[in-house]
Amino acid sequence: MLKERPSPPRPVASAPELESWLVMLKYWGVVIAWMAVISGLSTEPFSAANTNNYLDPVLRFFFSHLTAAGFVRAHFVIRKTAHFTEFFVLGSLAFWACRRARAPRWRVAWMGQALALAMVYALLDEAHQAFVPNRTASLLDSGIDSLGAVASQLIIYLSHLILTRLALLR
Repeated sequence: MLKERPSPPRPVASAPELESWLVMLKYWGVVIAWMAVISGLSTEPFSAANTNNYLDPVLRFFFSHLTAAGFVRAHFVIRKTAHFTEFFVLGSLAFWACRRARAPRWRVAWMGQALALAMVYALLDEAHQAFVPNRTASLLDSGIDSLGAVASQLIIYLSHLILTRLALLR
């Protein structure tokens, strides 16, 4: 009777599979890092009570005539602009990660995935703030976050349209 030879062990991952994972990590790692930045900005040191220490000296330097009510309005505008900007960047990075340098330059699925990720993370971020001292969860903030993500997708889409039209003119 012949003995069967044991088959050689299979490699854990072939070179193309490993390369695919590295590409995914390259793109999604940046998204995850930005989400960590957002989470860091949602902690107590960046609460409205504490940002006075950072913002007031800057506002006094540039706008020495501001009244107490002016400071309150300026803080509100700066903080809400920060929400919008954080999630504008997250939406852009999420689209970039969904696309991963693939053609075509734009797909509605990539836009939808980027928006879904940003909007879900906006809700999670606000839920996280409910448990942080001196922070409050706010659906208004979540809406502003989502608006930032939507704005990023609008700009990406309009850029795609413009580049497509320019390519057709050549």
